[in-house]
Amino acid sequence: MVDTERLTWPVRRRGDFLRIVSYIILATALIFIVDAITPLGVVVWVLYLIPLFLTVYLSWKYAPVLMTGIFILLMAVSLFLSPRDIPLGYAIIDRVFFALILVIASFFIKDYVASVEEIAANEERYRSLIEWLPEGVVVCKGDRIAYLNPAGKRLLGLENEKGETEITGMIEPDMRGLFRERLSQAALGARSDMGAIRLVRHDGGEVTVMMSLGSIFWENRNAVQIVMRAASTG
Repeated sequence: MVDTERLTWPVRRRGDFLRIVSYIILATALIFIVDAITPLGVVVWVLYLIPLFLTVYLSWKYAPVLMTGIFILLMAVSLFLSPRDIPLGYAIIDRVFFALILVIASFFIKDYVASVEEIAANEERYRSLIEWLPEGVVVCKGDRIAYLNPAGKRLLGLENEKGETEITGMIEPDMRGLFRERLSQAALGARSDMGAIRLVRHDGGEVTVMMSLGSIFWENRNAVQIVMRAASTG
């Protein structure tokens, strides 16, 4: 099963979704009330940018566009409720100009959320593919295992996909120096292959594997991905 705990937030509804919605509703209502009771010349309506940017934290990419429509409607209503201290024509021009700013900002936010959702969907597809690969896939942060796919768990005899296990400690002693060197090079972006490396499994058995090492971006930092194929078992 794909591990969605590390997927980018738009894929899953945030745990604080209702709290964010409440903030948006309260902020919008407060801004409308203050705008309606203050003179037309006071640009209280510029504060609608605050709840607009809060829509970034919702899991619906059309939220900023919807809220922009609501803000423009409220600005039109408060235009006739606010005490007049400037000519109505000037007030209309100010609000129309700001409405255009809101529309432009909302589409920028929508495009940003859509791009993040696409990245998250690609990540989910990648993880699903990795889960079904017959080769063992190991992701290492430094010397420690951060992720193991099911084939990797079977290959190394590990039940937990991550933890305190050091990958170097499983390598045969004569090859540990070379493995550390290749691991460091892979962390810097190099790709390399290692053949006929004997590993000591977690259950005490031995397995000989072929390895391919390369860099990967994992949980907001650089890591090393190792693809293992069993050559023979001992």
